[in-house]
Amino acid sequence: MFELAPRLLAVLDGGGPVVVATAVAMSGSAPSGVGTSMAVLPGGQVVGTISGGCVEGSLFVTAEQVLADGVPVLERFGFDDDPDDPDAVWAPALRCGGRVEVLVRRIDPADPVVEVLRRASSGVPTSLTVSLEPDTLGAVVTAPDGCRGRVFVERTDARPRCIVVGAVEFAVAVTNAAAVLGHAVTVVDPRPVFLTDERFPAADERIVGWPTRVLEGLPIDASTVVVVLSHDERFDAAVIDLALRRGAGYVGAMGSRATHERRTAELRALGTPDLGRLRSPIGLDIGAETPAEMAVAIMAEVIAVRRGAGGGALAGGEGPIHRRAVAAASG
Repeated sequence: MFELAPRLLAVLDGGGPVVVATAVAMSGSAPSGVGTSMAVLPGGQVVGTISGGCVEGSLFVTAEQVLADGVPVLERFGFDDDPDDPDAVWAPALRCGGRVEVLVRRIDPADPVVEVLRRASSGVPTSLTVSLEPDTLGAVVTAPDGCRGRVFVERTDARPRCIVVGAVEFAVAVTNAAAVLGHAVTVVDPRPVFLTDERFPAADERIVGWPTRVLEGLPIDASTVVVVLSHDERFDAAVIDLALRRGAGYVGAMGSRATHERRTAELRALGTPDLGRLRSPIGLDIGAETPAEMAVAIMAEVIAVRRGAGGGALAGGEGPIHRRAVAAASG
């Protein structure tokens, strides 16, 4: 649900209710992860998705009912192994063969969930625990450590930082893509004529300054992405060295293979640690040419590194496609 927070708050702050359907448990092969949500806004507008189309039609009907009466519903979709089991009420809607449980509940402007959404939207780490028990279904659990029964816990961490060095045209596209993916983007360049609000409206910060000095003052940790697009021999290697030494989770640099070799020689001379973590030339090999295509290639590699995925084609592979863990729990 937290991924929809800005859209939900736009309605709730205007005084209207929303209905949110959230995947609270999954097993087997399923098209998305636990915690993904779709919402039905006033007028029947739908935002978000859970299955990519398998269950949304049924959930829309349920959402209309929940909007009208305010009574939460726990829907179950998938094929049950034992159709004679009297406790099994699974609806055969997931063609991938998995199972998913979806909590559908109405959120009103006075609901305490609104403040949780507000924190999530502002990038503050937060969590929400709701009951999955029939008699308290959808109720917010304020003391999850001491609760009894089945609950669902949704968490969101602080927005990961993406530092883009070099206000080139490729950086505009990378900034836009990183922002869409939930990053707090900082663009750094020593040239004020290129680093403007008009060129980088999606950036959270635009800092004009010498990149190494700027990066020394920025928080960098294992969740931080550093993308070097500047092609400036005066500071590119020093920026990469600093990012790797400070433990940035992803460090990538744009340039040809010849440029990469020159940079690598300079980094070895600097004694840069963890050179094997440097992604250069940057991005996955998808044949990207335009700035927008390069942004897709770069951010796809960022995701692959974060998730520990190989970045190859799914076709012809084996094993589960989705890596997100089930977050439903019993207390």
